[in-house]
Amino acid sequence: MDSRTIDSKVLIEELDEAGAGLSKGRALFLRHLGFPLLNSCISWERALDLFEKEGQKILTLAKSVPNEKFYERVLVGKLFGLEDNSRYYSVAMVLQHLLTVGNALQNRVPLLSQGKKLDKEVKIADYKPYMEIDPEIITVYETFLNGFRETVESESDNIFLENRHEHPWFGLLRAKDWAVMGMIHQIVHRRQIEAIVKGMR
Repeated sequence: MDSRTIDSKVLIEELDEAGAGLSKGRALFLRHLGFPLLNSCISWERALDLFEKEGQKILTLAKSVPNEKFYERVLVGKLFGLEDNSRYYSVAMVLQHLLTVGNALQNRVPLLSQGKKLDKEVKIADYKPYMEIDPEIITVYETFLNGFRETVESESDNIFLENRHEHPWFGLLRAKDWAVMGMIHQIVHRRQIEAIVKGMR
């Protein structure tokens, strides 16, 4: 499919439903091999470093997009770690999604490190950017990014505490594991924005 030649309604109908997840093979690989291996190699500090670094790349890309193209949805090819439903976003939608997930992480990581239980089930569909987006979303995301690390570090206690909360793709994760997941999430969506910009009319 090519978003430049196919009607947007057709594109949306062709994609999987929100929250459908990854293909079975990729899901099994990530859950049982890919994520555990990466998680064992990435420190807490490195995860936060890369979260910030990827966030700055995302901001640079977003600021380079002309305003008239900022809300233009573009169908990108299949990217590792990106479910089918998320392939047809605008840059604005990706930023909104990153902000929603980022704010959740900023709360979830410290709470888990403090030994507190989280009752709300994580559902991928709840984090989709199908909503009205603040016209100042770039500024809002930049403000969030600038304060993310300080908040997470200052409010976290024992990041290796055996207090876990389930991610639908990666299983039961501790505070540190959620930070690594957040780093991966930034990388996946930075690559998505790069693909969106490349595919613009």
